[in-house]
Amino acid sequence: MAPPNYSTITETHSVNSDELCTLQEKHDHFQRASRRLITVEPILILINLVQGALVTLRYQYIEHRLADQNNYTLPTGKNSCASQDETDRNIEDQTSLWVTGMKDMSVFPPIVVALVLGAASDFVGRRPMFIINASGHFLGSVLFLCVAIFKLPLPLLIVGELMLGLAGDAVFTAIIAEAYVADIYSGKARTYRLVIIDAVILFSFGIIQFGIDEILQNTGINFILVYGITVGLALLNLLYTITPCLLLETVKRRPFPRGVLKELALNILSLFGRSHAGRRWRLSLCLAIACLWTLIFEAVGGNIIIYGLSPPFCWSPEIVGAYGAIINALPAVVSIVAVPVLRLCMSTFWMVYIGFASGIGYMIATALSPTNIWLAYIAPTIGMFLLVPLPIAKTKCSEQVGENEQGAVFGCLAVVISLARFISPILLNGILATELKKPKGQRHPNVTYYAAAGILLLPIMINAFLHITQPKVNDYKRLEDSTVCPEERGYDACCDEKDLLNKRN
Repeated sequence: MAPPNYSTITETHSVNSDELCTLQEKHDHFQRASRRLITVEPILILINLVQGALVTLRYQYIEHRLADQNNYTLPTGKNSCASQDETDRNIEDQTSLWVTGMKDMSVFPPIVVALVLGAASDFVGRRPMFIINASGHFLGSVLFLCVAIFKLPLPLLIVGELMLGLAGDAVFTAIIAEAYVADIYSGKARTYRLVIIDAVILFSFGIIQFGIDEILQNTGINFILVYGITVGLALLNLLYTITPCLLLETVKRRPFPRGVLKELALNILSLFGRSHAGRRWRLSLCLAIACLWTLIFEAVGGNIIIYGLSPPFCWSPEIVGAYGAIINALPAVVSIVAVPVLRLCMSTFWMVYIGFASGIGYMIATALSPTNIWLAYIAPTIGMFLLVPLPIAKTKCSEQVGENEQGAVFGCLAVVISLARFISPILLNGILATELKKPKGQRHPNVTYYAAAGILLLPIMINAFLHITQPKVNDYKRLEDSTVCPEERGYDACCDEKDLLNKRN
């Protein structure tokens, strides 16, 4: 029996030793991050508290500034069906135009920013992206506060929104947080952490809006105070991201090649350039599910509130605030509890079915609410599972790509979601406005929610196709680290070169 070639073994070991050290270092770093119960959650909470507050203040602050310019006192303490005079209607129309311009400034830039910086995070790391995002939110919040204190011109509010948009807005925060989670978790753990991320986003965004309304009502509409609160929250977020050891990096930095933009473009295009095992079309369909979910649920809450302000509901400001908090908080809490329970007895495909079926029930109950006003209040309970499909779709997108492409794939998700966020209010509010403009006997505003329910059938069909065509999983037995490899020619195939040399001696 010929002895093994020790020189070959030694050469192979020396060639791969640096790579093994790198992998070990990376493994240890991931272990430190994955062992932490809290990683990116504080960032998501703080950013969405800031975003929720600013979204609430957009309309209210501009409305009060325009009223001051017209020497007009805004009416208080009435329900939404009370009559309005001409000045009040003009102020509302101007406010809507300002709010639309501000929203566009914060929605369009992230479409490009999130894609480019998301792909760049695969090279430079996730933490620098959090710092960029936090800095933009802090500077934007400071500008809003200065406008409120010194009564600066209103166009500066659009500049502030542009600063938020160039920093990626809240969408970029979410996709970098999701890429961070995808770096350190896999399988069911990854799915559940993504559920927590989406739940935290929805809960924080909804609760702060209710809180801001309460503060304004109890402080005599003190905008300086509430803008000061947003600055404080943005500062806390910035301090969390820049403080060493609070947020561990999960990406080993790689030097940018000479053609940086070309490399980033290739990194993005490579996501759809490989068709092995149906990766290209599976990734596209998972992105479509996330897009369709956002297309409906991004704007439907605000749309229903507009619907509730009109007869026969005539909601008061208190009901509007409570409803807004419920439709955000309830699905967030339910998803955190439901996903680990449901996965004990069903696959993620069935969870997606349940989530979209819950959303369709929410839409239909809302559409039927004019026949029974209580249905409008029961509808959010019917839709309590509606958040479940979104993190599952994101998980499936993440599973289609390698570890060096997580930033790129979540960047693509950000683009898809940003486009859906922009189209969502145009679609739903457009249908509702068209119906409300019709003569009284011909108005059918509930058509909006029947249309939304119909659109939600599309992701169910996509999920069914993915379910039917999913690759069969073979029942492989995983070898544990302690397992000894079978011996060949009297030597352990997994042993170190020193062990071989000792055996030879």
